[in-house]
Amino acid sequence: MRGLVMGRFQPFHNGHMGLIREALQECDDIIVAVTGSQFNYIRMDPFTAGERIEMIQASLLESDIDPHRYMVLGVENQPNVYTWLSYLKAALPPFDVVYSGNEYVAMLLADSGISVVEPQMISRQTLNATSIRNMMVQNNAWQDLVPTAVCRVIDSINGIERLKTILKSDTDPTTH
Repeated sequence: MRGLVMGRFQPFHNGHMGLIREALQECDDIIVAVTGSQFNYIRMDPFTAGERIEMIQASLLESDIDPHRYMVLGVENQPNVYTWLSYLKAALPPFDVVYSGNEYVAMLLADSGISVVEPQMISRQTLNATSIRNMMVQNNAWQDLVPTAVCRVIDSINGIERLKTILKSDTDPTTH
């Protein structure tokens, strides 16, 4: 059985790692889909798809998770939500089950025949990407909330300065 784990991973954190470990306990292999791959350098999506994929792959390798049991791929968000599942099925290898704690995702997949497993959420209050990004720009201790590999990637791309610059800017390329 193959599972699908989806998320923006802005950045990838220890809660995401727990979700992947849970999925791997129940599945032969998993697809980790980096959603919103077309968005980057904006308030909610400061990191590129490539940077997020690097964060995830480096974190999984660092955790001694067998690289034959997962693949990390980017997928774009779709403007037509009704056809979203069709897009996922076309853009990704086949999958049998989706791991998601997002009620909206569960609703969208409810009539599709795809099983949705609500994962055990680990410290959702603390382990959420918005809080972690806020901690990063406020110079609060955020490093313990993400795998060490994520810290290295963020340092290598000067990610904290990027976040600070984005938050100061009045430019928002997502508005018309």
